[in-house]
Amino acid sequence: MNLKRQKATVNASSMADIAFLLLIFFLVSTRIATEKGFAMSLPPKQEQKTQPTPALDRDVLRIAINSENKILIESDKNGTVSEIKNLVKTHLMNYGKDENYSQHPKKAVVVLSSQRQTDYNFYIDVLDEIKAGYNESKADFLSKKMGAKYTSIEVIDFALQKTQEEKELYQLLQKEFPVNILEQNNQL
Repeated sequence: MNLKRQKATVNASSMADIAFLLLIFFLVSTRIATEKGFAMSLPPKQEQKTQPTPALDRDVLRIAINSENKILIESDKNGTVSEIKNLVKTHLMNYGKDENYSQHPKKAVVVLSSQRQTDYNFYIDVLDEIKAGYNESKADFLSKKMGAKYTSIEVIDFALQKTQEEKELYQLLQKEFPVNILEQNNQL
């Protein structure tokens, strides 16, 4: 018996179609990693060069983070992350009563300085507490002015300006409580 064996072959005509479909599937379903960080809103570009008004020493709240992630407030007092929000609120809502704090929220400035070796996550925690102090101060201001209770979450949502009322409240808060945070990096 002389039987010849036939060679087994695979029909590869549809392989290109399958590879193309898999490629499309992975391109559509893959999530591309984005850069991590935090968004900061920059002030609008001004047409004319204006000199900034000098701030009085009492209008500036200085918070420093050293390379060991320790917080110094006004260069001489040790502080913790949990104290910062209330300290910022006190600074903003002073209205000239205490000579150690700001005269008015419009004039208040918070200076956050750090060193190169400061832990990034710790720095973000401190910055978040500063912003939380601003947002709670804005909510307290609105609650007193409007006679209704507002929360810091609602104040944050006003930035979306979904309704005309939210747009007006957002503009009022921007006018009365400008966020003046100066970030400095000391290259030590």
